[in-house]
Amino acid sequence: MLIIDMHAHIGDLRMRPDEPGRPVTWENLLARLDAEGITKAAMLPVYNSSPEGAPPGVALLDGRMSVHDQVIDAGRYPDRIIPFGNMDPRWLDNNPHTDFTPLLDWFIDHGCRGIGEVTARLPFDDPRVINMFRQCGERGLLVTIESAGMQAGTYGLQDEPNMPRLERLLQAAPQTLIIAHGPGFWAEMAANVSPADKWAYPDGPIEQEGAAWRLLRAYPNLYADLSAHSGYNAITRDAPAGARFLNEFQDKLLFGTDICFDDSPQRGIHQRYLTSLLEQGALSESAYVKIMGANAARLLDID
Repeated sequence: MLIIDMHAHIGDLRMRPDEPGRPVTWENLLARLDAEGITKAAMLPVYNSSPEGAPPGVALLDGRMSVHDQVIDAGRYPDRIIPFGNMDPRWLDNNPHTDFTPLLDWFIDHGCRGIGEVTARLPFDDPRVINMFRQCGERGLLVTIESAGMQAGTYGLQDEPNMPRLERLLQAAPQTLIIAHGPGFWAEMAANVSPADKWAYPDGPIEQEGAAWRLLRAYPNLYADLSAHSGYNAITRDAPAGARFLNEFQDKLLFGTDICFDDSPQRGIHQRYLTSLLEQGALSESAYVKIMGANAARLLDID
């Protein structure tokens, strides 16, 4: 069966020199894919430089990790790695009319199938964000987002509870297929989310469906990847509701891992959980096949 990890990273993603965690190299990434039976992985570059006035998306210790280098390196593994490009809506001219053609053309010329994950600390409906996303959609590039709340934080596109700003972005860029990810999105599995919840991992039963359900139903251009603890928590905090969500949105959900360290304890947890639901009969076979790889293959035009 085709399995595609739609959320992989490369490099030293520690934020402090004393932070534990073994960096992800191309060699140990490929070894992990082999060990977990993953056919291909989408490599999402992270970056450690920004123009004046634009804070870094993620603080990185690996000074070699430019987006350019990661995309070029990914080209060495065409059978296993699907490269994405990445950029900040404030790059180049830092205005709502910036022409991103030079960057987007370079990414496409080097085999990139999407952009992301976009981590800029800006509201989803900022005109600069809308401008960049529209241009990605015009070129057929998927965009994976990191989502967060409106309060000050490290990184992520920002929104209030119930995601009104993401909804405005979806409306303003209908050609652009947006892949949601991160605490700000997955906190909205349940209704009545607080601003603090959008930086956290709410637990407990899902007594009333939240905005994630509503937006996935309403917008054909919205997808979501299940990676990281945020995605895992969303489908496991209330197992029956999570299984219902997976079956209902089986055409719009994507398997992903977001493993940032080779020795991460989260290795394999998403795949094991989804497989257990299949074996229990809580997840249909068609849903399992689509989520694990068929949806990604369709979006990426992979045989």
